[in-house]
Amino acid sequence: MTQTSLSPGVILRDAFGRVGPVFVPVALLALPANILPLLIPSAPLRGIFSILFAILVAPILGGATIVLVNRALANEAVDLGAALSMAWQRAGQLILTSLLLMVILIPSLALLLVPGNYLAVRLFASKYEVMLDRQSPMDALKASWSLTEGRWWSVFWPTFAIALLLLIPVILLSVLFMNAAFGDWVTGLIGVAITPLLVMSFLMVYKVLKGQGASDTGDASPISA
Repeated sequence: MTQTSLSPGVILRDAFGRVGPVFVPVALLALPANILPLLIPSAPLRGIFSILFAILVAPILGGATIVLVNRALANEAVDLGAALSMAWQRAGQLILTSLLLMVILIPSLALLLVPGNYLAVRLFASKYEVMLDRQSPMDALKASWSLTEGRWWSVFWPTFAIALLLLIPVILLSVLFMNAAFGDWVTGLIGVAITPLLVMSFLMVYKVLKGQGASDTGDASPISA
């Protein structure tokens, strides 16, 4: 990403061009969240698993994903094992940040759509601040709030448009195969396939906000980036 544009089309074009080296490792990190619940036949157990996974595991896998994509954008070698190790070192901070975001966003999104969307955009950069700039959870939320100040629409529009464009195949296939026995598997696998592009596109948005180019790693230390 050599431009500073927040245009969804420009970001997606660059993401398609750069996602190759990181596609497989990021897709592997996305597999558990999309596929493991399908292996649990009991709906209550599936729900419990999904909640525990979202709280305890997903933040760490997400941190590793950020490391991988950040290295790909910096034209550095990507290593899945090293990325997981780095995320594990930040596990406590990642989990606590995720919990804080859940406490803040879930009630606001459930009760009032507009305030929920507003808060989601203002806190968009929190996980990147934790993983790449080694911020504490509270400092990461503050940094995200400061980074997005006066730029709500500039963040909302590209992230919304990119997510919508990438989710269209998932939505269409969900409708097409809703009555098929393997429908959930098709949807899950498509979800895995779009995750690398989605993560790379969102990280590009973050880097534009930070004023960083594709070869910049910011102020993060080698262990965090």
